[in-house]
Amino acid sequence: MGLMKTCKETSTLVTQSLDRRLTWRERLGMRIHLAVCDNCARFARQMRLIRTWLRQEDEAAQPGLTEEGRERIARKLQEME
Repeated sequence: MGLMKTCKETSTLVTQSLDRRLTWRERLGMRIHLAVCDNCARFARQMRLIRTWLRQEDEAAQPGLTEEGRERIARKLQEME
């Protein structure tokens, strides 16, 4: 596998880079390709943006049950008594 990556290899590396640290060889090959391929560079930007949005959404989400969920459980428990 040479340093110049195909679009398919680059898109795979872009996706993997979100979940793991790429080797220096993988990073170099990906960066070379992204420097010459506008479509893959756009894909990489979009993936980073989506990841940012998902992290923001995850941080905004409150853990636990909603008030409605708590009330529904409380009613069911009272019905069981």
